Order: sequence, then C-alpha cells, then structure tokens
Amino acid sequence: MILLAILLALLALIGLAMPIAFALTLVSIAVLAFSGVDMLVLVQRLYRGTESFPLLAVPLFILAGQIMNHSGISARLIDLARALVGAIRGGLAAVNILTSMFFAGMSGTSMSDTAAVGGVMIPQMIKRGYSASFTAAVTASSSTIGIIIPPSVPMVLLSAYMGLSTGALFAAGLIAGALTALGLILMAWWISVKREYPIESAFSLSELGRTFVGALPALMMPIIILGGILGGIFTPTEASAIAVAYGVLAGMLLYRSLSLRALYLALVESAVLTGAVMFVTAAAHTLGYTFTYQSLGQLILGPIAALDMGPIGFLLILSLVLIIAGTFLDGIAMMFIVVPLFLPSVQLLGIDPLQFAMVVILCWGIGQQTPPVGAALFITSVISKVDVIRITYANLPFIAVMLFVLLAVIVWPEGIVMSVPRWLGL
Repeated sequence: MILLAILLALLALIGLAMPIAFALTLVSIAVLAFSGVDMLVLVQRLYRGTESFPLLAVPLFILAGQIMNHSGISARLIDLARALVGAIRGGLAAVNILTSMFFAGMSGTSMSDTAAVGGVMIPQMIKRGYSASFTAAVTASSSTIGIIIPPSVPMVLLSAYMGLSTGALFAAGLIAGALTALGLILMAWWISVKREYPIESAFSLSELGRTFVGALPALMMPIIILGGILGGIFTPTEASAIAVAYGVLAGMLLYRSLSLRALYLALVESAVLTGAVMFVTAAAHTLGYTFTYQSLGQLILGPIAALDMGPIGFLLILSLVLIIAGTFLDGIAMMFIVVPLFLPSVQLLGIDPLQFAMVVILCWGIGQQTPPVGAALFITSVISKVDVIRITYANLPFIAVMLFVLLAVIVWPEGIVMSVPRWLGL
C-alpha cells in the first residue's frame, strides 16, 4: 500500500509540473517524517547521493560534449558519414544516423546529439525531399545511440549507483550501440526505397579519404577516451578531464572554430545541465534510501520469487515497467525510482548486473522516444517544427528496431553484453 501511495504521489506532483528533483525530495521527506526518521538523515542522504568519485565524470563528459557541439565538429562528421553511406538509397537518412553514432562517442548524452546533428541535418533532408515527419523521426531515434555507445552520462550514473565498473559498462554498450545504429540504418534504407528518396552521390574513395582526414581530430576523442579506459591507462573520471582538454585543443588549435565566446557558452550550458542532473541524482538517492528503509524491494521480490519466472521472464516484465515509466518520467528519475525496487530480484535470480544495467539503459533510450515526456522528441519537434504526435507515428518502425535490440540483450547476453568486457578482462 505504501509503495502505491509513493508512486501515486510522485505522479501527482510531476503531473502538476513540479520539477522532478523537488518531487522526489518532497515524497522522501513525507515518508521518512511519517516513519519517525530524523530529518538530518535526509540531509546526509542528499549529500551522499553525489559523494562519489565516478560521478565527477558526469559534469566533465557533459562539458566535453558541449565543447564539441560549439566547435562545429558535427559538420565534419556529416561530411565523413556522407562519403561512407551517401551512395545508398535515402543516403541522407543513413548519414544522419551514422553522424549520431560518431557524435555519441563524444557527447555522452542524447540531448547534445539531437541538437548538434538535428540542427544541421533536418533542414538538409527536408530540402532534398524527405518528409518532415520521417526526417524528425530519424533524428530523434538516432539520438538514442548517444546514451548506448560510450562515453555515456547515464552509464556513469547507473554504474556509480549500482557499484559497477564504469569501464565494464562502457564496453558492454559497444555491440548493443553498433547493432542499434545498423538496425536504424537498415530500417531507414527500407523506408527510403519504398518512398524513392534520393541517392546523394556515387561512392568515391578519394572523397572518403579527404573527409576522413578532416574528421580525424574529432574521431580521436572517442578513441582516446575508450582506449585509455579499456586499456587501463586511466579511470573514466580521468578520461572525462582529458576529453575536455582535448576538446578545447581540437576546437581552438586544430579546427580553429572554438572561440572564447563559444567556450564561455559551453561552460554555462554545462553548469546548468550538470546542476539539474546532480540535483536529481541526489534527490533520487534519498528516495532509494526511503525504499530500502521501508523494505519496499521485498514487496517486489516476494511475488517474483513465488512466480518462479526465470531471468528472461523477469527482464521482460522489468522492460515493460521501465518503458511504461519512461513515457511520463525523465530518464534519470525513472532509473532511480524503478531500479532500487528490482535490484533485490536481480540478485535472487542470478542475473549479471551488466545485463541488467544494459536493459535499463536501452529502456531509457526507448522512453526518450515516447510522449508525453520524450526529451528527444521535443527537441526534434522544435528544430523540425513537426508535431510530436506525427513524429511519434513516423518513429514507430525505429522504436521497433530498439525493441529488437532490447530483446536480443535479454535473450543472448553472452554475445551482446558480456563478450567485450570479458575479452578485455573487465
């Protein structure tokens, strides 16, 4: 009964447009005060929610993404992607997706991906005859790659909360992210063939070489980040600092496209976004403590143990709950509300934490594509000037691709999630 009351209270407060961090904190205060807990405990839990060395990577990865965004790097990545896949039917759609994949290795968030790539690609695609709704759907769906392919801010948050190795979770996302990108490109190609969207240009090896050289400094960032982390040279937190330094050097010295004014704007936007993310993280930590104090995880654990459904059945039910929750909750809030309730069951069923974490990340990405609270949808809607409902309808085939990848992660974790971390000894 108390679990239902907490969830209903959260929905009511969020429905009244209260900021999510305040809603989480207010509900935690009410439940803990009613239980006779000293409010000093709440303050301590708020502090401990961000008292984590791995979480230092969050503001730095956000800043690195904003620096690359303000450096105009996306234009060079688009040129490279056009040289690679522009020769197929509906080439600009594939370019959009592939550019998002490249940018994902630098930004760490889907919002940066959507804004940077969408701002350039959406006008180009509409001008070339692509329908506005299809263009917006391709942009929104491909931005999900930003949180699946490392470095990923959601992965940093989740690994810190669950006590996982951030490097191992980064490695676990490589195959899933590549499968998502490939599936989206195939779906975009199939739709483009049916609608007879244009081919951009014939494949040219010399053009590919020229654009690769131009984009090489940008492509070096994910190589440095992932190579250093997975090779054990530095930690994810140290990697985030190196990413910021490299982004500034690349933008100011190599590309000479990052002005002091642009750097200032990147710092301001990163500070605002970091403040929002860390406040939600701290507030959600107090709610997680509330769940633990009230033994609410055991309420979920009992029925699951009684049903004896097995790991696959459990993860399918978990995915359904996460996707539904993601339709009306911000990804961070959804993660911190649902994950604490299901973690005891994960341990009971012997599910690998990396597989569980990847299921959460993929469901987070799918939630960004569904109204009424789909961050990727709303950013894309603003850029494309297309109604959210129309984008959602056009997005259904691409959501189906993400659901297929999610099912593959649930059914075959050894090949998709565990193989790279084990190969690297993480």
